[in-house]
Amino acid sequence: MSIMNDGKPKLAIDIGTELAEGFALPPGGLPIDFLAGLVHPKERRQFHQRHLLDRFDDEVLPIISSAHLACGLHSGDPLVIHRTVAKLVERNVQIGAHPSYPDVFNFGQDRVAMSGEELVSVLLYQFGALQGLLSHFDQCVRHVKCHGALAFDVAYEDWACAAMVRAIKLFDPSMVLVAMAGTNSVAQARTAGIRVVEEGFADRGYDSEGHLVPRSHPKALFENPEDAACQVIAMAREGVITTVDGDQIPLRAQTFCLHSDTPSAGEFARAIIRALEIEEIGVTPLSGLAW
Repeated sequence: MSIMNDGKPKLAIDIGTELAEGFALPPGGLPIDFLAGLVHPKERRQFHQRHLLDRFDDEVLPIISSAHLACGLHSGDPLVIHRTVAKLVERNVQIGAHPSYPDVFNFGQDRVAMSGEELVSVLLYQFGALQGLLSHFDQCVRHVKCHGALAFDVAYEDWACAAMVRAIKLFDPSMVLVAMAGTNSVAQARTAGIRVVEEGFADRGYDSEGHLVPRSHPKALFENPEDAACQVIAMAREGVITTVDGDQIPLRAQTFCLHSDTPSAGEFARAIIRALEIEEIGVTPLSGLAW
């Protein structure tokens, strides 16, 4: 690694976000207004609120080097994906899949019971859906980052990570797995021959074990853009984070997710870019950081 004049090592990181979450077509043929009023008769759950949040995609687009696109099983549809891909291609942003369990009603937050082989099929289906639309633009799926409950299962459950590895090898072994930093999946996927890049979250709080705290936690989502910028710099430069309890623990990442449905996401994006410029840290697509 080369060294700058001030003695700090030169760094480059990836900034990514999750896109194509939303609907141009009525999901399941049902209008959003109707779905928003439904209540699950036994569990009393409603259509997940994140389907209805304001999004700040256009404010985040200028800073990202990679994008993770919903593939239709937790959100998104062919028209939304097509429109999103067109914007990303114009900006030369690297595109990957953002698959989930089949759980549109609850925005992919629930685990859906299935075998490893069934999960392989669910993943291949989503990779293929995105690739079909990318082919229109002479693009290909470059990486995969899981969503919601599936992301946690792939990160911490060996059977789910094994299914992900098998799906990648069947679809395109050159695809990069975006894995939660410090989780079991990093070593498991690399041992199986899959390239991996470790992900940190710019706008989310961590506990003392290095896990994301649930979104129900009062400190789950940062409110101050400067806190997000500090977390990115600390994880990238020093390999540490400050937890929601104020402890400092080791955790290093090379790619960072800034959610585009975070309130004031545009301000977060600008704060992160200012901090990276001060620290002379570059921004580059995640495929170049994977190993």
